[in-house]
Amino acid sequence: MILDAIVLENFGVYAGRQEIVLTPEREGRPIILFGGMNGGGKTTFLDAVQLAFYGSKARCSNRGKLPYRDYLLGAIHRGVSLNDGASIEIHFRRAVDGLIHSYRLRRAWRECARGFEETVDVLFDGNPDPFLTEHWDDYIESYIPSSISHLFFFDAEQIQELAEGERAAELLGTAIHSLLGLDIVDQLGTDLLALERRKRIASKNREEANRLRQFEEEVERLDQMLEQVTAEKARHTSELDQLANAAEKCQHRFRLEGGELFEKRTELEAALDQLQNQLLAEENALREIAAGYAPLLLTLPLLAETESQIRTEAEVGETQILISALERRDSDVLDQMRDSNMSDDHVSQLDAILRRDREMRTQLVKQPVCINADEHLASELHHLLTIVLPELSVEIPRRLEAVKVICERITRLEVNLARVPAAETIAELQRELGALRDRRRQKQAELEGIEAKRQLIERQHKAAAEALNRALNENIEVEFAAEDRARIMKHSSKVRATLSRLSLAIIQKNAGRVESLMLEAFKQLLRKTSLVTDLKIDPKTFRIALTGGNNQPLPFERLSAGERQLLATSLLWGLARASGRPLPTIIDTPLGRLDSSHRRHLVDRYFPVASHQVILLSTDEEIDAESFSRLQRYIGRAYCLQFDEASRSTHIVSGYFWNYEAAC
Repeated sequence: MILDAIVLENFGVYAGRQEIVLTPEREGRPIILFGGMNGGGKTTFLDAVQLAFYGSKARCSNRGKLPYRDYLLGAIHRGVSLNDGASIEIHFRRAVDGLIHSYRLRRAWRECARGFEETVDVLFDGNPDPFLTEHWDDYIESYIPSSISHLFFFDAEQIQELAEGERAAELLGTAIHSLLGLDIVDQLGTDLLALERRKRIASKNREEANRLRQFEEEVERLDQMLEQVTAEKARHTSELDQLANAAEKCQHRFRLEGGELFEKRTELEAALDQLQNQLLAEENALREIAAGYAPLLLTLPLLAETESQIRTEAEVGETQILISALERRDSDVLDQMRDSNMSDDHVSQLDAILRRDREMRTQLVKQPVCINADEHLASELHHLLTIVLPELSVEIPRRLEAVKVICERITRLEVNLARVPAAETIAELQRELGALRDRRRQKQAELEGIEAKRQLIERQHKAAAEALNRALNENIEVEFAAEDRARIMKHSSKVRATLSRLSLAIIQKNAGRVESLMLEAFKQLLRKTSLVTDLKIDPKTFRIALTGGNNQPLPFERLSAGERQLLATSLLWGLARASGRPLPTIIDTPLGRLDSSHRRHLVDRYFPVASHQVILLSTDEEIDAESFSRLQRYIGRAYCLQFDEASRSTHIVSGYFWNYEAAC
């Protein structure tokens, strides 16, 4: 079997009509890879495949105990009317009697004037096939029984259940019974048990028969009540969804009319007042700066020149004093030289030298004195130029920038406040939105009350059914009234015992092949041949027993979490191979709880050979860039699930996170 394409129309998060080609491009590339973040529609894709094939028998992820009709209506994309409905279409091929035939299966549903409508249409080799359309459920059950569909279409949660061991025996038992055709034997046993129950009722005396009828009537009454309350819950759920849609549309109109801005008006006004206060504080600070030394920033060169002039004039003053002192000193020196009888030539030479020295110093004294300031003024100007004014040159731009930012924010707030509508403009929308919200809360409370009532009736129904079974089982052998009923009861019991032995014998006969396939798969994934040397399935309890490399029992708990997950995958893989059915494999979130080393085992040793067609639904953290590069030579097609927050819908584009044709 090859899945060629799937068409999703208004199903779950998939809005509109979207067709995805699933046919592998060429041999040796069996993997079709879908990438999507959590909530992007991966599980919805898996649900769509199962729902199209099995309808009400499909194992859908979020159905729970919802009635099938309610589940389908809830699966219609919220952006479209229930009258428009949704549909899933699958194109596939399979071999029948050695010939390849094509199928086109379409399942559609909607709400209409008559209530709920679901249709199934099948095309065989391009032509409508009324027989397949009418008997599709029987046809698909004969080809891929719904009881073993989980061997081929599964997710990480199923792997986890098997890995934790809690439901492993139950899942294995169901799968093995279906693979070996023992579900028919089990159904026969159930039918015989029902026959025995009817005969037991017939064997009771009148008084006890009346009591049993009362029990049965009570069970039937509770059945009817349960059906009614379930229908009532479905109706309330639908009404609640309609109210939610109406409230969402009203909220959208309210937003378009500026309602959210109106609700935030007080907050916006308070923010505007705060910004205006901040602006006033900054402007006051700038005024204080302007009233101080800031204007001197305009005269920096003049201030520097003034400082230099003051220092020069100070030097002139000092030189004048020095020259006067030198004149007196030189005069005294020359007088002493003359008194010492030094020759006049020498005295004249010395006098010339001293005169030239004084004249040289006198040149400085000739510079004009303009300021005649105190020397301390030069120090004050130096402090002003090196410390005070540089700090102001930094602070003033910072405050001006702050004023600019505050003004921009004030402008934006004023624009938003200008967009705030008047109260009378949105009053009607406010009342309508408030009324819808009140009705929605009321309907939610009613729904919770109905659910509580349903749970109470379920408990009463369970108690009544248990009471009926206890009454049926009282003194069976003593109260048989007729030989034929006793004979039927006796032989029915024998037949059921024989069927049990037959089932056990068939399981024991075929268990070896299933066990060997599982063990082979586990060893291939783990590549630790010495860790597990044998694997056995208890034919009665279906519990797995492992034997370690030392030929001693290996408890399930001794395996690491990753090894248990690989074992769980091996169990499904082995069962799928044992089925002998050449079917595609679809795996949702395949690597969610594995460490990097065990992820590589699955990437390298399982995904490429799990089937002739393998559809992987992964996040970017599971099949990451490294894993993608390891798988790339096996990937036939890759898609990305793009979720749009605005429309709350997902669209499918070609390419993967690290290798895409369209932006992902």
